[in-house]
Parts: sequence; structure tokens; C-alpha cells
Amino acid sequence: MLAQKVNAEQFPASIANTCSPRLLNILVPVILVCLFILNITPLLAQNTMEFVQDGTFNSYEPPIPKGPTSIPQTLGFFSNKDGSRDEGIYFYKPQAALTLTFSFDDQQFITVPQHITGMTFGALSGAASNHVRGIQVVNNSYYYSDSARKIFTSHPEGPAGQGISLYTNAGLQVFLSAKPLLAKAASTADTSRYYYGKLRLHFSRPVNNPVLSLVGLGATTNFSSKHLGFSTELELQTPGLELVKISGNDQLELDLTGTKILHTRTLINGNCESGAACGSIVVNGSAISNLVFGVFLRTDGGSGIWGTDKVTNSGDMWHVTVSLPEQ
Repeated sequence: MLAQKVNAEQFPASIANTCSPRLLNILVPVILVCLFILNITPLLAQNTMEFVQDGTFNSYEPPIPKGPTSIPQTLGFFSNKDGSRDEGIYFYKPQAALTLTFSFDDQQFITVPQHITGMTFGALSGAASNHVRGIQVVNNSYYYSDSARKIFTSHPEGPAGQGISLYTNAGLQVFLSAKPLLAKAASTADTSRYYYGKLRLHFSRPVNNPVLSLVGLGATTNFSSKHLGFSTELELQTPGLELVKISGNDQLELDLTGTKILHTRTLINGNCESGAACGSIVVNGSAISNLVFGVFLRTDGGSGIWGTDKVTNSGDMWHVTVSLPEQ
């Protein structure tokens, strides 16, 4: 075989300065064959498609509205050269345009004062004691920095922990209000889990193996020094597809069926480093146009409460950004 005739000692390091282009065209495939024989896999960069909002490339056309709103939100993808490793972060328009629309369906709580509905985009607690604060529906306010580069992954084939930059990749902000549970004095026992509705993702054209990166599944209330934690959980309802965790912290877990995104921790809070579920999950499948997730809120059974008559703005705020191989 040709590769067996190549002797490394016959080719000094300076060969690149003396070889003709024709000879280099012969040597390059020979070297690749040798690497294969020696079981050495070259680290090849892989382009990705991602959400970005940097003023030059905008997945959401400015101006970005503030929530809370339950109106569907559409973001466009941009290609990222070497995006699987985030090298250089060189974005450009894909050859075939691709958008993703997020929408809510089957909302269980549709008359929530000041919140519009139980599930909204662009909201978080803290504006006042009885209503949430409106924030841009798409933003980079993740309240977390993946400085160790081990939590989020952009490409379904990895490398794990690389490719997603929380400073560059825009995320859609989702909020589940706890006000309806407070209003009906819902149980806070550790077995409590409440259905809020459906989150739908619609791609403008069929795609393969999209990756969902979830940031901050989890929140907490503290009244009279008593803690109550609760977290959003998602259940894939689109048949024929499988979820696989690529990277993330220990709090983010999939069930044995590969359809449920769960929070494993007994004590839940809103920080990726100490109690919120965060990570990247690939949806294994081809020609995917629609994804439907059931959305639930579950508690950790803490001794605290959802809120009080005067403080009713608690809820779980989290982000989702989506990436996929260039296609």
C-alpha cells in the first residue's frame, strides 16, 4: 500500500519549503492515510449554524421588543466558520436561509394578572412586588458565564463544552410564572409537578440533529429564611426522535426514554453553578421541521412558599439557544 512506502526520515521538516505544489498534492493524502493507519484522527473544524446578536449579524431584527409577551418569536440562523470550536467566530449568511419560530400552545393559565399568561417570553421577577419586569425577548443576559467551557456545546458531534459563547450567541428568554400556583394554594410537596402547556419549535425548512442549549432551569423563593425551589422540566412529544445529552452540569438529566429533560437536584435554585440545570442536548433525527415539548414546573419540596399576598412575582426564568451542523 502507498502509505507503507513513506518513510518519515526521508522527509525533513523543511520539505514544505522545497516541495513543488504537485508533490504536496501527492504528500497530503499520503499523510492522511498514515494517520488513519496509526489511528490518529486529525481535529477537523466543523461549521455550525447559530443564533447571534452582535449588531452586524442579528438573528432577531432590531429593535428587539420587551416582554412579557406570549406572541410567537422568530430568530434567523447564521453560519459560523469553525463554529464547533468557536475559533475566530466568523459569521456569514447561510446559502439557504433558515429560521426558527418559538410559540406557546395549550396554555393552562391564561388570565394571570400583569403576566398575560403562565408562560411568556421576555420577563423575569423583580420589577415590583406584584408583577414581573419586562426585558428584551432575545438577549445575552444569561446571569452565568461558562468560563470553564464545559457546559454548552454547539455541534452534535462535539467537541463537548465548546462552540457556544454566552457573550455572542443570543438566547430566547422564557418565564414560567408561579403566580397561578400561589393563587390556588398549590402544594409545594416534593412530588408536586404542574403542567403549563406546550412549547413549539418550527424550523422554516427540515433540519438534522439540532442542539438545544438550556441555561438556568431553576429558581427559588426565600420568605422568612425558608427556601422553596422549583424548576422547569420539558418532555418531548414529537414521535420518532431521541434526546441525547452532550454536555452540562449534574442537575441536567434525561430520563431512560430519552424524551424528558429533568432537574435532578433535591435543592433547586437559579444558578448553573449551584442548583440550576444547564447544558446542551441534541435532538437526534433527520428532516425535522417541528418539535413539541410539554412544559412542567416541579418543586423541590422546600419549607418555603410560592409567595405572599403582597409579593406575587416569583417564577422560573431561563434561556434557550439553538445550534446545528451547517446544512
